[in-house]
Amino acid sequence: MPLPFARYALISLCLLAAADAAVADRKGGRDRDRYDDDQERAWQARRSGEILPLDTILNNVLRAYPGELLKIEFDDDDGELIYEIKILTRRGIVLEMEIDARTGRILEIEEDD
Repeated sequence: MPLPFARYALISLCLLAAADAAVADRKGGRDRDRYDDDQERAWQARRSGEILPLDTILNNVLRAYPGELLKIEFDDDDGELIYEIKILTRRGIVLEMEIDARTGRILEIEEDD
C-alpha cells in the first residue's frame, strides 16, 4: 500500500471515529439530524463534482501549514460549502481555518487560544 494512501486511509478512519463520538455525545434529535444532513450534503456534492476531494484539500493545507490534523467539519452555510479544519502546527500553534470546499481557497485563518 503506497504511503500517501495509507496516510489518508488512517485519517479517514480517525475522522469517522471522531464523527461517531461527536454524534454519540450530542443530545436531542436536532443535532443528529443536522449531522446527517451535512454528511449527506457533502456526499452528494462530492459525487457531483461540486466540491474538491477532501484529500486534495488536506494535501494543500498541510503543505502550506505542516502539522497534525486535529479536526475537520463540513458546513453548508447558506449554500457556501466550507470545510472547517483545525491543525496543530509544528511550532505548537493551533490554527482554525475555513476552506472553500469548491475551490480549496483558504477563506479565513485564526490562531486558537
